[in-house]
Amino acid sequence: MNLNDIVATIFESFNFYSAAGLGLHLSGLSTDCGLSSNQSIYNIIFICILTLNTIIMINYYYGFFNRVKFTNLFTWFLNIIIGSGIVFLIAYFYANNDFETNNFCQNLTITHSDCVGFGLTAFIYAILWSLIVSMIIKWKSSNNKKVPF
Repeated sequence: MNLNDIVATIFESFNFYSAAGLGLHLSGLSTDCGLSSNQSIYNIIFICILTLNTIIMINYYYGFFNRVKFTNLFTWFLNIIIGSGIVFLIAYFYANNDFETNNFCQNLTITHSDCVGFGLTAFIYAILWSLIVSMIIKWKSSNNKKVPF
């Protein structure tokens, strides 16, 4: 099992979309329904989750938001929601762009709600990743080390 399969398994283990339709497309199934030769969209979204939400959490604990007036649960939660919302939009637009332009294997059944579901799945994973990063890096923060708890 390679890294692409692991990332696909992570997304497909908890999803709000059809893994048999959109999931195959996101894994990189080519538009002629042949071998998987395209770039896996799962990998792109996974990298977005890791980088964007990590940067936002580092900024909260050690950057601009590491100030007394931002040491509260609301500001922390707002940072997580904004980062996860951006990930939702990236995931949704990646999937929806191919859906709108019919740039997928026509043997697959893909709906608009599958694109929204993929964005929602990415949103939830981004929140989970932000929580993990928060628990790891918060301890050396000068002001925010007690947020969220």
